[in-house]
Amino acid sequence: MNIIQNIFKSGPSSATETYKEAHYFNYYRKLELKNKNEKEVRSRIGLIPKVVNSNSQSFTLTDFDIEAVVTDSSVISVFTQKYTNEMTSPVEATYKMPLPPYATVCDFVVTYDDKVLKGKIKEKQKAQEKYSDNIASGGQSFMAEKSDDGFFTLSIGNLPPTKQVAISLTIISEIGAHLENLHYCLHRYMFPGNNFNVNFNLNVFSSQKIDKISLDHYSPSIKYAEDKKSATVKFSSNGIKRNIVAVIQPAVSKKPEYFLEYSAKDKTYAVGLNFYPKFEISREEVDQKAEFIFLLDCSGSMSGSSINQAKRALEIVMRSLTENNKFNIYLFGSSYKKLFPSSQIYNDDTLEKASAHITTISANLGGTELLPPIKDILALPYDPEYPRQVMIFTDGEISQRDELIDYVGKESNTTRIFTFGIGSGVDTELVVGLSKACKGYFEMIKDNSKMEEQVLSLLSIAMEPTLSNIKVEWPQDQIKVTQAPKQIRPIYNGERMMIYGLIDEKLTESNTIPLVLTGNGPSGQLVKYELELNFENAKSDSTHLHSLAAFNIINDLEEEERKDRKDHKDRIVQLGKKYSLVSKHTSFLVTAESDQVTTDTMVPVEVLKKDTTSSYQQQSQPNKTSILYSSNTSVPSLPRSSSPTSRGGSSAVLSKSRKVSYSNSSPIPPPPPPMAGGGGGSFPPPPPSGPPPMAPGGMAFPIVQSSVSSSSWCCDEEEDNSSGSVSCDEQEELGGLVLNDSMDTQIESCKNISISLPESVEKKEQSDFKLKKKLSSPSKEKKQEKDSGSASKLLASPKPVSQSSSSSTPLPSQSPSRPVQKVSTGDLLLDLIKAQKANGSWAAESLTFTVPTVPSGYEILVAEIWITLFVIAKITKSFSSKKSQWELVVNKATKYVKSQLTKENKSDQFDKLLKLAESGV
Repeated sequence: MNIIQNIFKSGPSSATETYKEAHYFNYYRKLELKNKNEKEVRSRIGLIPKVVNSNSQSFTLTDFDIEAVVTDSSVISVFTQKYTNEMTSPVEATYKMPLPPYATVCDFVVTYDDKVLKGKIKEKQKAQEKYSDNIASGGQSFMAEKSDDGFFTLSIGNLPPTKQVAISLTIISEIGAHLENLHYCLHRYMFPGNNFNVNFNLNVFSSQKIDKISLDHYSPSIKYAEDKKSATVKFSSNGIKRNIVAVIQPAVSKKPEYFLEYSAKDKTYAVGLNFYPKFEISREEVDQKAEFIFLLDCSGSMSGSSINQAKRALEIVMRSLTENNKFNIYLFGSSYKKLFPSSQIYNDDTLEKASAHITTISANLGGTELLPPIKDILALPYDPEYPRQVMIFTDGEISQRDELIDYVGKESNTTRIFTFGIGSGVDTELVVGLSKACKGYFEMIKDNSKMEEQVLSLLSIAMEPTLSNIKVEWPQDQIKVTQAPKQIRPIYNGERMMIYGLIDEKLTESNTIPLVLTGNGPSGQLVKYELELNFENAKSDSTHLHSLAAFNIINDLEEEERKDRKDHKDRIVQLGKKYSLVSKHTSFLVTAESDQVTTDTMVPVEVLKKDTTSSYQQQSQPNKTSILYSSNTSVPSLPRSSSPTSRGGSSAVLSKSRKVSYSNSSPIPPPPPPMAGGGGGSFPPPPPSGPPPMAPGGMAFPIVQSSVSSSSWCCDEEEDNSSGSVSCDEQEELGGLVLNDSMDTQIESCKNISISLPESVEKKEQSDFKLKKKLSSPSKEKKQEKDSGSASKLLASPKPVSQSSSSSTPLPSQSPSRPVQKVSTGDLLLDLIKAQKANGSWAAESLTFTVPTVPSGYEILVAEIWITLFVIAKITKSFSSKKSQWELVVNKATKYVKSQLTKENKSDQFDKLLKLAESGV
């Protein structure tokens, strides 16, 4: 049973107790974390004097009415609040309320002393000009925005003393979703902490029957309509002491459902689509595409059991992937390295490179800088056919943690993040925050001996049935529609899809229009869902769904401006003004509707502006690079703190600084050739005379003279690669060694540089095998580590050996398997897992024991079928207590055997053959 099923196995009745696990609640979780003094925080919510002193009185909240409407895809809440001004003289006030990123205010009205101040959306610059004009002429005018911290704030002019003030605001938002349920959630931090009269009225409208509605703590009255497609929830209370969470459980639908709204004013429609798929498919039938990127913390504090267990877990994970996956491995510390320039298809060739690379990993990369590799990953094009899932292993803390979490949160539609916090010193909020921001999951690993179990538990979740590459086929000949979001997030197990559309024009007289939603299903096949939009069912009592659709379209446009530097100002302003929405280009302008011009002296009101101090600026760090990776892509990074948090004292790289424990047990390779324009760095002495030494992939490296008296290649703790690097597979393209101009360090062992080779070079591999073996002598390695010296400057850049191509050659989807060596780690289970091929099979030459002969009557079978069956039996019988480690590996092997038996027309023989194999163990 996976984590999701384990937590929520008690079903809908416990849903109100588990809402804090929902993705939508992450905003409130962070709000609580940053504002732990609840009393103080809530004293600043609602209407308060702009300047508070010890002698001043305040506004008293007497009544708070909540009228809300919930549909399958949207929520509309109208908050009406009545305050009494206890002041004895006019006062300037501020209204403040926290709002999550999926919600916004679309209407705001302030009523007092026969004045009605109503918010209107204006283009930001024009709003500023009109605001100034109104103030200068003695009128009343106020501006409001939703600030970067998520608070909606409005400054209100000179309110008269001892008068009542009524404030009404309308909030639109997506409906919260958690597993199969819909949630209406109001956090207690949205309300002042004192006592006041609360009247709550929630109206629920569903396209499906409502099985149940639950709301804890407030003793609500819940009444269902006769058809159970609508319901009302009411309660009254004295203040808000707990979060209000109404959990709505609709009947399960096997197809997408929709809600349609009509605007008579401009004859347009808005549609909201939602879908919670139920995949009835066994684990063995899952054959979906996915991209997996693994980031392993190689900072000094990871040395010892942490890095060793992480490497073992990574070896097992590598054999748990399938040939429908793409993958890459990043190592990060003060610098970062990656195995491939971009993720590669999983096959025997890339698996071999990954496994060889894992053996060289050590905790020798200094501090912890997670931002540069994360930016490198998110800067790469997203392939919707391969949903991107990132798994991060770390034991540390970083500077600018909150900014990093906010940064990755903007990519939640393209990337899901899983995090593993290792040890007791890890920054818990970094681990939790990164996963929550991208709607993933996390594990805190306190006992390294259980690391594999916990890692594979989350990997199992990542491999659960998914609907990806989702597209809506709108009939363009019948309607003109703008969809949001443009890039639809995959529907992972336990998630609900929400899609919105603004239908500007209906081009047909027909009242029904067909709609098709397609995607890649978990079995690897294209799936299609058909439905009809019935325009006769459109609601016309409000245009709030229009506003919500426009809000999501604006979010898409603003994201394009951020990432692609496109100019969508005119379109954003047009949508903002039409649907009363605040954006980066529009602001609320509140003006007095009464004819009376105020003659009181106006106190200048601060116009709220976006906080620019947390923008992602380019670091002014030296352009340092590593052997394994050096990116030529400039990616802006977070501003550095002047006094970063450090667990080991001050840090020269503004991150966690830790001493490196150098432990290099891998063979020492000769240096690769330099990249054009490379700087200075450390070099080993020339190898013995003879032909040029060979990289493990078969690439001949030129020899570079150096004053270093050792050929030990390790990264120093001060190495910083914040600007990027070049992968192993890019070395052939770049033709050489990339070093830092100021690198006063040793360089990381690059034994397993993986290079795409021309055929003529690859033939030399076998002849140079003895040389590589000689270079890997453990006794020499100790001497090399001991004698390691300081770096010298690179005086000249040798020409690359290969002039093959100016661009990286992608790895083939299939490559001939190379001879498998029988190498034992002393751990039989790990040996068996490491010997598995990419397709899930085993070959006899990769095993350290003898497999019995094929049973009589089955001699016609391909040898690998029987060998694989025997290994399955061996693993399941000998290591039954470690099922969590081998379950995915055996599942892949079982799929291989069954597919091969199907080809031999013996699909019904699997169970019998497995029993025969078990009898021979």
